[in-house]
Amino acid sequence: MSDINNKVARRRLPGGYPLVLIVEDDKLQQKLYNLIAEQVQMMPVIVDSCRDAVEAAASSCFDLIFLDLQMPDANGIQCADRLRLVPNVRDNGTPIIAVTAHAMPGDRERCLSAGMDDYLSKPFTLLELKNKISQWSIRRTA
Repeated sequence: MSDINNKVARRRLPGGYPLVLIVEDDKLQQKLYNLIAEQVQMMPVIVDSCRDAVEAAASSCFDLIFLDLQMPDANGIQCADRLRLVPNVRDNGTPIIAVTAHAMPGDRERCLSAGMDDYLSKPFTLLELKNKISQWSIRRTA
């Protein structure tokens, strides 16, 4: 067990919901994530830039990261690379899921080959989001 796991306990809601870092610059999308958090069973922490995502990841252990591919200060692949250097993300193997509204042929493969763990295109349904959270939370506890 790494020192990070020993020093930083994962925070969870009383229902055992995973702590999810959401990197999303669109204010409407941010509100949507907050509105649906209970329904998809997650505790969201929402930031609007790669810089803020790296800072948040350095200060907390997240169970999962949803990363918008188009951010104001870095694209999603650049941001994923920076996040993977953060000890809390690297040492805990925190899954990073690319999220984008501009789903083009090859985007999924490009994200996966760049080291992201999964891909979700917008608009997504509540069920799709809940399934991603459940799928990756189960993998981390198994």
